[in-house]
Amino acid sequence: MSFAQRTKDALPHELRRKVREIRHRNDSGLYSAMLSLDENIETIFDVGANVGNLSLAFLRWFPKATVYGFEPATKMFAEMNGRIDSAGFSDRFRAHQFGFFDEESQAELNLASQHGANSLMGIGEAYHAANPGIGIDATESISLVRMDDFVRESKIEHIDLVKIDVEGVENEVLLGGAETFRDKVDIVIMEVSFVRHERAEGSHLRLFQTMHDLGFAPSYLFDVEQAEPETPWRLSQVDCVFRKF
Repeated sequence: MSFAQRTKDALPHELRRKVREIRHRNDSGLYSAMLSLDENIETIFDVGANVGNLSLAFLRWFPKATVYGFEPATKMFAEMNGRIDSAGFSDRFRAHQFGFFDEESQAELNLASQHGANSLMGIGEAYHAANPGIGIDATESISLVRMDDFVRESKIEHIDLVKIDVEGVENEVLLGGAETFRDKVDIVIMEVSFVRHERAEGSHLRLFQTMHDLGFAPSYLFDVEQAEPETPWRLSQVDCVFRKF
């Protein structure tokens, strides 16, 4: 951790939050979305935590929160834990090396040339057109569990925030945690891809319908990614904050 970051973390939380409010109030990204959340939230799930960038952000922004980081890829999992430990937040972090799905199973995770693109899905035509520089370098066998089973076995009663970034299997994560999302979760921040599945499949429509069926509606969109203007299908992905209605 850099000296500058250690200095920031040493400041009182109230002062750090005021600085963030001033700095990010007019942003159109995640930090602006986080300003709308209660600073006293206690339980956060980071599903598809990768190397822990957002887990670290959550730990810094929410001083009372325990963050559960779920990352199935071995290399990313190790880097995530190392970064959390070096930042001094290991006491509030719970790392789990598996992914969520709609059934308990083993699966092959495609390890992409850009690690943020690791996915259970292959690279289809629409995804390749939007991300021509990304390929699959290797695969790794990973464990998948249902969120409902994990939450029940862990005796977790309430989850303030769930962040989901799972590169195309969002619906499966939601269906495997339907009871949890319906009864225990307040807010979901999710990356919604329009290219992981071919557009004619309508997976993005089913995803929003699933969220509606679980009692959520979109409240804020940010980080919209689009292709060049001459491309007929420009919209690639967007991050969405969902709240209980």
